[in-house]
Amino acid sequence: FIVAPTTDFMASELDAISKFLDNDGKYQKGLVFFADTSAPYLPNFYGLLEEWGIAVEEGILFETNNNNYVPGSPTVLGSYADAEDDITKGITTCITGKNLPIKPAFSEEGLYKVTSLIATPESVVNAPVGTADSWNGADGYKMESFATVIKSERMTYNEKKKKIKNFVFAFSSIDFIYSDYAEMNQIS
Repeated sequence: FIVAPTTDFMASELDAISKFLDNDGKYQKGLVFFADTSAPYLPNFYGLLEEWGIAVEEGILFETNNNNYVPGSPTVLGSYADAEDDITKGITTCITGKNLPIKPAFSEEGLYKVTSLIATPESVVNAPVGTADSWNGADGYKMESFATVIKSERMTYNEKKKKIKNFVFAFSSIDFIYSDYAEMNQIS
């Protein structure tokens, strides 16, 4: 787990993460990342995620549809299951704040398959870093859907022709694991 890192990773640390995931060619390992918009931009670490098909942009997600955010807080928004997957089964709404803009960089490439599991509606903009809930500049930005949870799998076959894989999950906000909204009965 990498949760809200506050400094970028050095090349040796990224190599250690890659070696861990490769597991001497045996795979069967994973990485789970939770973003935090209060952290600085992490180009080295985000480069590793990009190799796995997860693109991270600078900014903060800002909801323009007042029916899809917590009243008075357009940076605390709803996102919804985006793919049929065992992980998203039964999910109706995820409420998270301070989401970093993430998107699949590709859907399939080589050994990698990338899936947006949970995403916002197409009424969200990528606002500038540090944007407050009172921001009025959304009209000048493109409204689109952003992933809030991405799963990237790398799959191959071992010497016994058995499928093996490893994975990276990226969550757009630390609120997925640390949030008052997770305790609400109306949210699943």
